[in-house]
Amino acid sequence: MLRVLALEIMDGVYDVTGFPSETALLHRFQVSRSFLREVIRGLTAKGFLSVKTRVGATVRRAEHWSHFDRDVLRWRLGAGGDPVFGEDLRAMCLGLECEAARRAAKRRSVDDLETLQQCLNDLAAEPSDAGARALQRAFRLTICAASDRPVMRSLSGLIEAQLLYDARCGHGSAAARAKAMRRAFAAIRDGDEAAAAAAMRDVIG
Repeated sequence: MLRVLALEIMDGVYDVTGFPSETALLHRFQVSRSFLREVIRGLTAKGFLSVKTRVGATVRRAEHWSHFDRDVLRWRLGAGGDPVFGEDLRAMCLGLECEAARRAAKRRSVDDLETLQQCLNDLAAEPSDAGARALQRAFRLTICAASDRPVMRSLSGLIEAQLLYDARCGHGSAAARAKAMRRAFAAIRDGDEAAAAAAMRDVIG
């Protein structure tokens, strides 16, 4: 129910004053009042709705939505391959992860390097497409963690969404990405900040 209503809001089914009443939603979904109110709280927490006494729930504009929320990212992916959404994902990853790679080249630990090397070793075993995406995600998240910046550590949902979007749209070569990952690892290992950031651009694709 949460997903259905969120997708309807994202698709513009409701304007800012046209969200259904509690009575209408209870009739449509045949759920308990307490369950419905939990769903409304979820939509409010994700920025889709504003709830006020005597006014009820109203739809908020897109700039208020929690676009980095894992559920919101997944729902948008499920809604189809919107090219603007894909461009936004890539731009956000580039801006954050290239900086993370640069910082990781200065701050990486022995454990970080071992984890990155293991990702590369596992990738060389030619896993399935889903396995390769999981390894790319782990590699990129390790670099984010190695940057030692708290905000970088919270990019899991964003990275996963960008990888899934690219896979669905046929963007990027797995071989080219693997090669870029090896370059990024070497630059981070050697403390070369500029090379690490440059290689990360190619890892993201």
